[in-house]
Amino acid sequence: MKRWLAFAALLAACVGMATWLLLRPAAQSHSATAQSESGAQPGSADKGSADKGSAGAAAPVTVAEVKAEDVPIELRSFGTVEASNSVAVVPQVSGQITEVHFVEGAFVKKGDLLFSVDTRPYRASLAAARAELARSSALAQQASSEAERYAQLAEQGLATEQQLAQAQADAASARAQVEQMRAQIESASLNVKFTRITSPIDGKTGSLLVHAGNVIQANAAQPLVVIRSLSPVQVRFAVPQQHLAAIRQGLASGALPVRATQRLEGAQGVEGAPPAQGQLTFLENTVDTATGTISLKATFTNHDLALWPGASVDVVLTLGTDHDALVVPAEAVREAQDGTYVFVVGPDQKVKQQPVQVLRTTDRLALLRDGVSPQARVVTDGFVRLKDGAPVTIQPAAEPGSAGSSARPAVSPGRAAQARLPAEPAPAAPGGAR
Repeated sequence: MKRWLAFAALLAACVGMATWLLLRPAAQSHSATAQSESGAQPGSADKGSADKGSAGAAAPVTVAEVKAEDVPIELRSFGTVEASNSVAVVPQVSGQITEVHFVEGAFVKKGDLLFSVDTRPYRASLAAARAELARSSALAQQASSEAERYAQLAEQGLATEQQLAQAQADAASARAQVEQMRAQIESASLNVKFTRITSPIDGKTGSLLVHAGNVIQANAAQPLVVIRSLSPVQVRFAVPQQHLAAIRQGLASGALPVRATQRLEGAQGVEGAPPAQGQLTFLENTVDTATGTISLKATFTNHDLALWPGASVDVVLTLGTDHDALVVPAEAVREAQDGTYVFVVGPDQKVKQQPVQVLRTTDRLALLRDGVSPQARVVTDGFVRLKDGAPVTIQPAAEPGSAGSSARPAVSPGRAAQARLPAEPAPAAPGGAR
């Protein structure tokens, strides 16, 4: 009996399972049809809620105020420091150096004794010339007396005209010999003077190329030492030829200031040092056809000897000033296919994409022709989620150089370098906002 009851229970379970499997597809089809008719999707309520929350979130940005400032018109270049005066000291007499009177690398004044050359041969030549002068003077006096005597004899008819002419010629020749010996004495005196080699300028000596005991030759190709003047110094640099007219106009109206900064960042005693201040003093008389540039020179007093001959420096030439120019941080300007623009933050804390025209840029500022007004707020960082009309929250600006300071100019480096020079407004680069 129990066996039959167990078999009946198992049979009922099998029938129930088969019925459930047959009815399940129909139920799922009915549910899908109902959802299709109602227009709802599984999970659509959650997704819509998330999208709504995302669209309403305000983007965090940093802003800066548009200002009206006086901005200098600057040309930037790089140059090389040159000594204002450089002299290669070459001996004017031959002989043995008996003494060197300075230490190589020392500063010397004009007229300071540098080298002494053995004077004995030249003093001997001077003494011989003086003795020869005495002899020639005596002979000239005798010839003059003979000429006077023959003149008297000729008047008395005791001497011929030929004898008189010969006596007068001998007297003239003797006088010429005296003048020649005087010139030899002057030359010998100069040679004695040239054995004292002195500094022709104030400056710093270079490497000592000869030492005491060496025999030198007059007018040798190799100098004894090179002296360079370090105060003042000059900086030679070049700018594109299209700025020639502005430079000539500036020189005609007055001096043009020039700044020079050493290219030695990080070196002890140089980092953070103020740039040297000088004035433009030379404009080359021709344009370099190979490079399309014009060569210039600026003079610096260099009292602190900060500029060293041969060193490379960054140069800034100031041509004038743009007064009350509209300026914004350079990183606020963005580029698109239809031009440059900025994001202006309105009173409702929403941004407006405002087209602007950039006149030029400096290291940190962009000068605008129009499009914004002073005291307007423009976005400088946080552009990733921005679009016209997007809400924003203003964050404090990160300190320069800190990890949070990620803003950078939208203008490419090459265009930025060109924009620093006064020129026509830069055209927009292809591509979207960056």
